[in-house]
Amino acid sequence: MTKMRRKVPPEHLAEFARRVCELTDPLGSVANAARILGVPDNTLRRARAGENEPQAPLLLALSEKLGVSMSYLLGVDDDPTPQIATHGEKRAPETQFAVVPHLDVRAAAGPGSVNHIVAVKERLAFPAWMLHKLGAAKAKLAFMRASGDSMLPTIADGALLLVNESETDLPPRPPPRKSDWDHPDIYVFGDEPRVKRLRRNGKGEIVVISDNLAYDPEILRGPELKRCIIHGRVIWWDNRL
Repeated sequence: MTKMRRKVPPEHLAEFARRVCELTDPLGSVANAARILGVPDNTLRRARAGENEPQAPLLLALSEKLGVSMSYLLGVDDDPTPQIATHGEKRAPETQFAVVPHLDVRAAAGPGSVNHIVAVKERLAFPAWMLHKLGAAKAKLAFMRASGDSMLPTIADGALLLVNESETDLPPRPPPRKSDWDHPDIYVFGDEPRVKRLRRNGKGEIVVISDNLAYDPEILRGPELKRCIIHGRVIWWDNRL
């Protein structure tokens, strides 16, 4: 009789499961932990097994009942301590979420991909404190997927992108980078959406730059420049999700 192999969860789900187990093991049985958290037994059981994507109700329960940071639960950092406001700084509570549409569209990190229909595939919860830190607390936002290898090693094929659709004007020059992780010049643009670095040159033309050195820069000028539509700036992405 052939034994069925248990499906191995993706890396990010395996890590989420490990953290959930670490947090809930001291609570005893799964049933007791679920009762304390106020979530269904099966929800917690599947999360511990790495079978479910992190969902808002469980994330909220873990954060509020066990006093751990949302960034830890989502794998953004390894410090479970909730963030504390300092020097009078006001921060959005970690347990608040913004609901962002996930568009059924791929922004090509390469030559371009045709999208005849742009529909809302689903709606995803995103921590409000992260949007506050990204400077996009009240912006019009959308999730979409990257497609292709031209933005490697920065953005991988299939990466989940968070796009600020309120930023559709390309400045004369990119703002200075605040850190090594800051990328203020990555945009989604074009009738056939693409994700690239966009910069203006001295002539007002747009220089299209790939991070993958196998792709040469392009220059949008004349009719191409006039037709160029900027859909928004990429303010966050995750290559694992």
